Amino acid sequence: MKKITVINYTNENSLFSSILFLLFGIILFTNPGDILKFISFIVGGGFILIGIINIFNYQKILKNLNIDQKGKLISGILLIIIGLFIILFSSLIETTIRLILGGWIIYSGIIRLIECLNDKKNKISFIARLIISILLIVCGLYVALTNLVYSMVGLFIIVYAILDIIGYIFYKQ
Repeated sequence: MKKITVINYTNENSLFSSILFLLFGIILFTNPGDILKFISFIVGGGFILIGIINIFNYQKILKNLNIDQKGKLISGILLIIIGLFIILFSSLIETTIRLILGGWIIYSGIIRLIECLNDKKNKISFIARLIISILLIVCGLYVALTNLVYSMVGLFIIVYAILDIIGYIFYKQ
């Protein structure tokens, strides 16, 4: 016999997390650049904190056990450097991600365009594939030049949160 899992919409924690998702989605949709910088600061700070802990652990092991574990020292220093890089170059990281995503979409559109131009047998299929490949290229350019990707993620999070809140309200009754 199969066990059926039912989502419990009547849980107040579900409502609270949905509201948090809604707020996060709104912030990401309206101001994607700043939220990504904030996330970069958190991730970079985490790397720095772990690096500092590794260096302290290295000092502790060296002092208490008289064992020289250079791996902890080296990883600690590297993690601090990576954390500082993430914090100092958060705008560069955001731009790089955007350019890579946009470049991939453009590449996909160009490949489809080349395949479409090489195979013109079916006129209806040719026109549809031509339009799709041109739209992919235009979308790729738009993604590469704007923060659309992060805004769209924010929009999807908003829709999810609203649907979850509606589900909570209807299942609560």
